[in-house]
Amino acid sequence: MKKLKTAWQNFAADFANVLGGAIAQLLWLPKIHYQQGAEHVRRPDGGTIFILNHTWWFDAAILCILCLRRRVHAVVALDVAKKGHATGGLHSLRCICVDRRKPDLSFLHEALGILRTGGCVAIFPEGQLNPTGTLLPFKQGAAMLALQAGVPVVPVYSAGNYQPFQRLQLMFGRPITLTQRPSAAGVQEATQVLQDAMQNLRQELEQRMKPKYLARSRRFREKFAAKLQKRQKGKEV
Repeated sequence: MKKLKTAWQNFAADFANVLGGAIAQLLWLPKIHYQQGAEHVRRPDGGTIFILNHTWWFDAAILCILCLRRRVHAVVALDVAKKGHATGGLHSLRCICVDRRKPDLSFLHEALGILRTGGCVAIFPEGQLNPTGTLLPFKQGAAMLALQAGVPVVPVYSAGNYQPFQRLQLMFGRPITLTQRPSAAGVQEATQVLQDAMQNLRQELEQRMKPKYLARSRRFREKFAAKLQKRQKGKEV
C-alpha cells in the first residue's frame, strides 16, 4: 500500500512538473547559468540540498521544474498552503509543509529522512519572501540538515524577473560540502559559509547578465516589494 501511495505521488508530482515546465518555458523563457563545477547539478546525483533566494511566489516551483529528474521536495510555509490549496495536495506534489505560526521542527525530520534515502530537498534559507535584491541573514535549518545528513548543498540564485516573455535568469552554484561539526558553533559557521556562497553567486550572475535583463529584474522586484509592503500595511490596519 505504501509503495502504491508513493508511486501515485511521484506520478502526480512528475505530471505537474512536466506540464508546469512546458508552461514555464513558454512564459518565462528561463536562461540558466552555471558556476564552474556546477554543470551536472540538475542531473540525479544522490541526496542534495538546494538553497534558493526567495524573490517571488513561484521560486520553489521553477526549481522543481528545472530539476525535474531530481524530484526535488520543496519546503513551503503552511500559511502559503492555506491559500486555496490543501496540505494533502501539496504533499502529493512533494512539498514539505512548515507552520510558521509556531515552533515547528517536524519538517526537519521529514527532510532528513528524504536526504538519507538519496532524495533532494529545497529550502529558502532567508525564511521569507525577499524581493529587495539584498540577502537577509540565513536561518540555520539548511546547514543543520546538510551536516546531519552528510549531503552537499547547491546554491541557486534567481534574479527574480517573472514578467512574461522577458527571460527569467537563474544561476546554479557548485556543490558545497560542509565539514563543520553538527554543534551549535559548527552550524552557525556552516550557515555563514552558505550565505557567503549565495552572495558570491548573486554577484557572478549579475556580472553575466545583460544590462537590459538586470534592469528588468530590478524593476520587477521593486514593484513586487511595493505590493508586499502595501499588503502588510493592510493587515496592520
